[in-house]
Amino acid sequence: MTAQKPFYITTPIYYANAELHIGHAFTTLAADTATRYQRAMGREAWFLTGSDEHGQKVEQAARAKGITPLQHTDALVEKFKALWQRLDICYDDFIRTTEERHKKAVRHVLGQLYAKGDIYSDTYTGWYCTPCERFWTEKEVPEKLCPDCHRPVEELQEKNYFFRMSKYQQPLIDYIKAHPGFIRPENRRNEVLGFLAQPLQDLCISRPKKRLAWGIEIPFDPEYVTYVWFDALTNYISAIGYPDDMARFHRYWPASCHLVGKDILTTHAVYWSTMLFALGLPLPEMLFAHGWWVLSGGKMSKSVGNVVNPLDLVEKYGLDPFRFFLFREMVFGADAVFSEESFILRYNADLANDFGNLCQRTLPMLLKRRQGKFRRGPATLPQTAEIAALARAVKADYIAAMEGFLFHEALKRTWDLISRLNKFIDETAPWKLAKEEKWADLDEVFWTVGEGIRFCAHLVQPFMPHTAPKFLEQIGLPATFLPLPQLEWGQLPDGTVCREPSPIFPRLDTPRIESLKKGEKAEKSPKGEKTAPASTGVSPAAGQATGGAPAAPPAAGGATGEGLIDYDEFMKTHLAVAVVETAEKVAGADKLLRLTVRLGEETRQLVAGIALHYTPEQLIGKQVVIVKNLKPARIRGVESHGMILAAGTPDGGLAVVTTDRPATPGIRVK
Repeated sequence: MTAQKPFYITTPIYYANAELHIGHAFTTLAADTATRYQRAMGREAWFLTGSDEHGQKVEQAARAKGITPLQHTDALVEKFKALWQRLDICYDDFIRTTEERHKKAVRHVLGQLYAKGDIYSDTYTGWYCTPCERFWTEKEVPEKLCPDCHRPVEELQEKNYFFRMSKYQQPLIDYIKAHPGFIRPENRRNEVLGFLAQPLQDLCISRPKKRLAWGIEIPFDPEYVTYVWFDALTNYISAIGYPDDMARFHRYWPASCHLVGKDILTTHAVYWSTMLFALGLPLPEMLFAHGWWVLSGGKMSKSVGNVVNPLDLVEKYGLDPFRFFLFREMVFGADAVFSEESFILRYNADLANDFGNLCQRTLPMLLKRRQGKFRRGPATLPQTAEIAALARAVKADYIAAMEGFLFHEALKRTWDLISRLNKFIDETAPWKLAKEEKWADLDEVFWTVGEGIRFCAHLVQPFMPHTAPKFLEQIGLPATFLPLPQLEWGQLPDGTVCREPSPIFPRLDTPRIESLKKGEKAEKSPKGEKTAPASTGVSPAAGQATGGAPAAPPAAGGATGEGLIDYDEFMKTHLAVAVVETAEKVAGADKLLRLTVRLGEETRQLVAGIALHYTPEQLIGKQVVIVKNLKPARIRGVESHGMILAAGTPDGGLAVVTTDRPATPGIRVK
């Protein structure tokens, strides 16, 4: 049997013109988490990150400081590495484009492509954006502003070298269509195919030294340096031995995954893929383009100045909660709204109340009533078999999600088990069992919860490597982990003695969260009852809210005229912003989708009659507006709690109502 190829994952190499922010940390932590998971599965892994150090912006930043470009990048690289160390990111190699091993590979690639006629010289006239270091055509800049950064462009005419990217347009289209898993998620694949539907221009891959001296010299013309993107993309092969150590190179290549932000998908999916075609090398197995962390004003950007420093959050709340939040909050592949409030709410709900509380509500009682000893006896309670089956299903779903880089789904399924264990405690009331001296039942409850803590600690370990061992220690086990393929339900040894628990995730009862609690109380109904917790949907009629119970006629009470209602009557309908986390077709129903949506801390299920107008992939991550206080209904046997708002389109379709910029999930629409 052939040994499995090592798992080789890369991040983009980060541009050394300013310090990093939470967006860079997110990408690198995602690669770190994926690597930890693969190693937990028993697979050899190689994790590459690095720094992109050439180009005009670096040269300008160095000049502004009165130092050389290399001095500038040396200082920033040390800060990059210090940040990765503080976030406990365990990369295997850090590639710098100023290293000789990389420069040699770039010169080799240029020489190879020039020799086969895939690089040629020509005079080019175009509109150039200096901050983005990119040329644009006349059609792309009608207002003479860069489409990416919206700053002025200048018209330049100069001789340069070009890569015949257009030569490989059709082979790339054919490859993408033949390999549906190559670009993920699917909406990004469709985006690239849309880009390739237009004629592909050849790529300018040089800059004259008279305009830019800081770069890798073109081997066949010393008057030019290499375009920064052509230089940077080559790092993925230069770091693993190309072209000097081809045995090592072929051991790792093709990469298992290039993990990138959605803003640099085109450069990777088109520029890099066509370069590899020209070199005769295999394409990476997967390009995964994740979304952005955004604030209310849009994408975080160093140039805009609206960045969040990850170390500020780590210092305030701890490393593992920060790591957990990033991957539990964002649907990987879609955008997510960042706020400190959402961090605190997620921390308290999932970590303090759910997982952390499993230890706090059981171990003190176990110590008091049963000398801290987990006793495994015959399973007689009806819930224990159900929980065991759930654990096995959760593990299978977790592995499938992690293999597909659906980190949020892996955590969601883990928390399904954690929530069920908390509910099990409520159902069995061990404090009553102890009072009634039903020792066999009490032992079964304690052992089941202890086994659940052990089982879930294994699943969260790639996300929370420092905290997961503490759960094992509190239930009396060594802080070591089985390989995930060996993890089974029922492995907590009989007679294991727990330790005195200490809060692993203390609640964050800050002034900020107290104000949030007051806001939640204001959301209660006049009778003081909270709105119901879970589900959501869509009715098939265009122009109506979609899902939930059938629409009722307009209420007469409070109307100020025919068909009119006053403000108080309108406010009885609670509209809220929700984020679609999952979407799938309802079996046997062509028009219906089953959706899971998130409203702040709350998750709901709803059925939406929009399957003829949206694919599930188009909805995941989308912010929608729902009717929150509609009574639950069953549609085709599926409970639906709420309604998505949708409007008819001129072509007879449906368009769901969304926000024109990111809004806080769960917030009321007024």
